[in-house]
Amino acid sequence: MNDPRRVLYRCGTPTNFLCPCGAVARRLNKLGLEYGTERVRRRRSARPEIVELTKLPYVPVLVDGDEVVNDSRRIMQYLDGRYGEETPASASASSGSQ
Repeated sequence: MNDPRRVLYRCGTPTNFLCPCGAVARRLNKLGLEYGTERVRRRRSARPEIVELTKLPYVPVLVDGDEVVNDSRRIMQYLDGRYGEETPASASASSGSQ
């Protein structure tokens, strides 16, 4: 199976526990997804690549194949919806077995 290239554009914070970018990185790791990391400049005015992708200078931004998702909450919803462990079929099957 050919996995699309995933890239997480994130701030320069060196840890995954201090910012929303780190929360997205933790979710990607939890789901076992391979991805590349691109650190962006601290100054929002110096992020032309981010503005080109999203029309806004804010990170995190996830590029997943042809999909571009910004905002940490939206990214995590996207990841859970597309790659989450529990699918709607397995959720209904487990709730019906009482």
